[in-house]
Amino acid sequence: MKGLSPTVAIIAAFIAIIVPVLVAVASRKWKLVKTSEDYLVAGRRAHWALVTASVTSMYIWGSSVMGSAEGAVNNGISGVWIYPMYAVGLWVFGIWASKLREVFPYALSYTEYFRHRFNSSLHLLVIIFAIATSFSGAWIQGLAAGHVMVGLTGGQVPYWVGVAFLGVAVLIFTVVAGLWGSLISTWIFTLIAMPICAIVGVATWVALGGPTPIMETAQQLFQGGKMAPELFEIFRPSALINYLIPVLAWALFSLPMQQDYWQTAFAIRDPKSVGRAFRHAGNWWFFMPFISATLGFAALVLMKSGKMPDVPGSQAYASLVGMYLPTWTGVLFIWLVMAATVGSVGAAVVAIANIIGSDIYRAYINKSATDDQVKKLVRIMVVIVTLGVIAVALTPMSILMVLLFMPMYTAPFVFGFVASQYWKWISAWPIFVGGLVGFGVGTYMFLGMGLWGWAMIAAFVSAAIITLVGSAAAKDNFDFSILKSYKG
Repeated sequence: MKGLSPTVAIIAAFIAIIVPVLVAVASRKWKLVKTSEDYLVAGRRAHWALVTASVTSMYIWGSSVMGSAEGAVNNGISGVWIYPMYAVGLWVFGIWASKLREVFPYALSYTEYFRHRFNSSLHLLVIIFAIATSFSGAWIQGLAAGHVMVGLTGGQVPYWVGVAFLGVAVLIFTVVAGLWGSLISTWIFTLIAMPICAIVGVATWVALGGPTPIMETAQQLFQGGKMAPELFEIFRPSALINYLIPVLAWALFSLPMQQDYWQTAFAIRDPKSVGRAFRHAGNWWFFMPFISATLGFAALVLMKSGKMPDVPGSQAYASLVGMYLPTWTGVLFIWLVMAATVGSVGAAVVAIANIIGSDIYRAYINKSATDDQVKKLVRIMVVIVTLGVIAVALTPMSILMVLLFMPMYTAPFVFGFVASQYWKWISAWPIFVGGLVGFGVGTYMFLGMGLWGWAMIAAFVSAAIITLVGSAAAKDNFDFSILKSYKG
């Protein structure tokens, strides 16, 4: 199979690492990281536009470039709707993030809210699920980095090479600069990636001769019985139900419990701008995946017609670029995906280190820990977590499937988390019991019955019922002024 030269691909990946190197050097020169708060939440000094770029990059340039194409490979033209719907989660997240900044203005993590609002048992349970969720987010980006190298080079560069490059790049800037490094890197990468995404997408369609020959080939396949008619339905009910429900469930039930997104929310200088940052990011989330998804459909047609070898859906877009476009376009594509994965994984591993440092070490192990001790610990944890992400991502898997399973960790806790910020009578043990029951119900439906979206909804609803009924039976009477005055 034709593809980008392995030597060129590896050199391009090396060049992509230059940005994290420069960010690490600049952060030292500008002395951005003096305290653990600087490292974990950028000292709460970030401009909302910087956060918008970071959040946009967390999603757009990595998993969605590869995963939205995979959605169209699996579902035909209706797959174009899978990824844009994630934007709903960001629009809603901006509302919830603004509320938590109001209720708990000096929080370092959303899990810290559970410690001060409820009790240690619920706090520790939520920590487990929070770490699993952020780790899964980093894992997805690792998969994207591996798949792009294989797809672009036609299998000439092993999958593990892309994952390894990602890990090295993340370690370079994250250990030094923490969340500042992630915000600055993703801002730079987003400025690079947005035009590259458009250029590569348009160039790929030009190389294919535009939509007309693709649709003519598709029509021939349809007449010959090689493509099912439902693959041409842009609003095919079965595909929309199968994917849009879990996508919306992910957007509404996973984002509220992902610490990497909360860290960016806590980093914004003006709390009133939190909602604004996430609204703008959500707008980009909605519009950008369409290019990749339409090219996923083109790849499906070419594979069905024998004009392109069969490849996994996660590699379809990259394989198109490697086969049909000149070398310079393949180099841009590597930079595009590396732009996403580096900053996104950096934010996720800092999130996990934050939880371990702030919510476990400082809260339970060493309550008198100095700021330097916390900062040293979280840097060590960044290294350990990044190595763990690399190890797990070395096994190629479907980007889309891993993404869809993420909400199972968090859906059972979302109602209690959000409701408890508005109602002081929501109590701890119903959220604890509801969380475990909801997770059990959802996991069985997801893995045992294959009901992806319905599983997440069932997990959310069952936990919400237990939380409401249990809290009504044993009401709390929490004083929110405690949170507003708490400064660590």
